Amino acid sequence: MDQLITTIEKNADEEIRVSLREYKGHPYIDIRLYWKPPEGEPGPTKKGVTLNPELFPALKKAMGALEAALVKAKLIDEES
Repeated sequence: MDQLITTIEKNADEEIRVSLREYKGHPYIDIRLYWKPPEGEPGPTKKGVTLNPELFPALKKAMGALEAALVKAKLIDEES
C-alpha cells in the first residue's frame, strides 16, 4: 500500500515526504524528512512522525489552527 502523497522541498539537501504506508498489515501516515545525497536516491532519516490514520481528523484540525495563527502573525498570506 505504500503511496507517496507529496514531496515538499525543504532545502537543497533535504525534502519532506508525506506517505500512506503499511506495516504488518496496518496502515499509517508517515511524514518524514529525507536526505538527498549528491548521487542517488533520497533516503529517509529518523526525523519524522508516524501516525495512525484515526488521528488524521485531529491533525487536520491542528493544521487549520496553525494556519490561522500564521496568518494572524503575518507569517503567511491568507491565500496560502
